[in-house]
Amino acid sequence: MKAIVVKAIILAGGSGTRLWPLSRKDGETKQFLRLYSDKSLLQETYLRMKKIIPPTGIFFITSGGTVAQKVFDQIREVDKRFAKRRIISETKKLDTAPAIVTAVRYMLRNAQIKEDEQIIVLPADHYIADLNEFLKVVNVAIAENGDNIGTIGIVPTGPETGYGYIEKGRKSGSYFKACSFREKPAKEEAERYLQSGKYLWNSGIYIFKPKTIFSELEKYAPEMHALLLAKDGEDFNSKIERIKPISFDYAISEKSQQVRVIPGDFGWNDIGSFDSLANISSGEGCALSLNASNIHVYGSGEMRVSVVGVDDITIVFSSDKKHVLIIKKGQGEKVKKIAQALERG
Repeated sequence: MKAIVVKAIILAGGSGTRLWPLSRKDGETKQFLRLYSDKSLLQETYLRMKKIIPPTGIFFITSGGTVAQKVFDQIREVDKRFAKRRIISETKKLDTAPAIVTAVRYMLRNAQIKEDEQIIVLPADHYIADLNEFLKVVNVAIAENGDNIGTIGIVPTGPETGYGYIEKGRKSGSYFKACSFREKPAKEEAERYLQSGKYLWNSGIYIFKPKTIFSELEKYAPEMHALLLAKDGEDFNSKIERIKPISFDYAISEKSQQVRVIPGDFGWNDIGSFDSLANISSGEGCALSLNASNIHVYGSGEMRVSVVGVDDITIVFSSDKKHVLIIKKGQGEKVKKIAQALERG
């Protein structure tokens, strides 16, 4: 059997506003934070992929300037031989679809990858509890993907309203046909999804060959297909100026008939809010707690935090101690609105 050649694109351009003020645009954003180990989310993701793919086959797509430098500095901490040319800088932030297209174009032109090699695309900021099971699922997903767009759907553990969902169709091998993609549902709808057994959480992890993306972009997103065909940097830049921000799900996944989903059950968490962070990290705790329960504290450092007479509260300090967030458990999805309001001034 012919060996499957695999490359990886790690998406490292997110802002993580639902983790404000730990994650801030004027400080360290989510992927650079050390939230559950002595390594950042970015470093953990890179080290996971090194167990499947040679380091020379792992690329990052991120913002340019100081952010790209931060990616380089953090990866060099865990891999002294990492080459800066494997960090691809976006011309502008336009969500995941243009970012993926930009990365694929760069790899075809500058890294000698072939159009029939498999590429796995994954976010830089997820938590994986069971590494061995994750690697097993990814290897099966790559081996069985063929000329499809494969994605890993997470087996739900509850009626989450903060995640997107993928509806499973007919099974073929380890994969199911992806019948539909559903955005973050209301609680009642999420409970129906869970009870039906037909839905998986959308992890945002994709596997495809460049030739498959060429074909699907030409059908469903011709303006991004034109990016792949740009003759040179100047032509590319003129074309990308006309692109509107759009996710890979909206641009391709929700339209394509080539998308298949494989279930994964390996303790996945996208750490998208302080509610989800509390499931994997209890934080620093309180110096003193009286008549209080279910309190999580993050970023306090050497500060002594005492809590009296309240329950179900998360307290968060920014690294420079200029910002403090106090939030009721279950309200984590609303933090993004605070960050956006402060950014507007």
